[in-house]
Amino acid sequence: MQVSSLRALRLCGEFPTRKATSWLTISNTGKMPWHEIAIDVPDALRDAVIGELTEMGAGGVWESGDSQLTAYFVTPPNLESIQHLFEREGLAWPEIKLAPIADRDWGEEWKKSWSSFPMGTRFFVIPSWLDSSCPDGRLPLLIDPGQAFGTGTHESTQLTLEAMERWIQPEAVVFDLGTGSGILAIAATLLGAKKVWACDNDPVAVEVAQENVERNVPGKVGLMCSSIDAVGERSVDLLLCNVTADVIAAIYGDIHRVLRRPGIAIFSGILNFQVPGVLQVALAHGHVLLEQTTRGEWSALVTQNMNVG
Repeated sequence: MQVSSLRALRLCGEFPTRKATSWLTISNTGKMPWHEIAIDVPDALRDAVIGELTEMGAGGVWESGDSQLTAYFVTPPNLESIQHLFEREGLAWPEIKLAPIADRDWGEEWKKSWSSFPMGTRFFVIPSWLDSSCPDGRLPLLIDPGQAFGTGTHESTQLTLEAMERWIQPEAVVFDLGTGSGILAIAATLLGAKKVWACDNDPVAVEVAQENVERNVPGKVGLMCSSIDAVGERSVDLLLCNVTADVIAAIYGDIHRVLRRPGIAIFSGILNFQVPGVLQVALAHGHVLLEQTTRGEWSALVTQNMNVG
């Protein structure tokens, strides 16, 4: 794959919701007590509320398996904007619990909540700090996401990996756009890709991905702090794009440019109601839909470049 300019496009930073749900980073050098706010939020408003809490300056947002979101602030926030989100949807103002808590080692607290788990049909994700064995018949993914998106627990990451298991071809050249922790690029390598390239516009994410690559497939993933405009024309067989619907639409022209014919693109980070808009853009570029899968409120699309131009 040829690499040209390194002009970066924001891939993850446009959508703080997804990054906020995947890790908990809190900095409070003054060792002052934090204010913990717990809110019961319906699924329809979950992403909007997480995004709003992040914009309000939450040091971290924790998404539990039930309907509760927990956010941490240095000073108690004004929750009026959250109330407006509920009112706009005609929903009653939720129960909110506010309590001061002592500062602590948040990185260690977060690690306690993450254990090993199977992913797709071929993989087993193991937090790098755990001494956990991989079941027979599965490939281990040793991951420490740090401050990057990609623990493997988010539906969009799972959908992308599962689609890749079905559609990757031996000896394929794979490009992972917005790699985050590098989990998908590493998985592509383990599935037999000829060459795997990955990029992210966040230098911290690239550092995290590099560390994870060295844990799993040393020297076998080419990492760039850049975006898709750094990729040569017709150089990719399989493109992985787990970002957001608006970013996908904005860069689809470049996606078409880098895909070989009949190259395949796997998209996720798409909310179910956003699927028609993404498909419209794909079809306009002469791509056809091969597969659509959903999990909860998230969708993944697999398209193929059939444009002969």
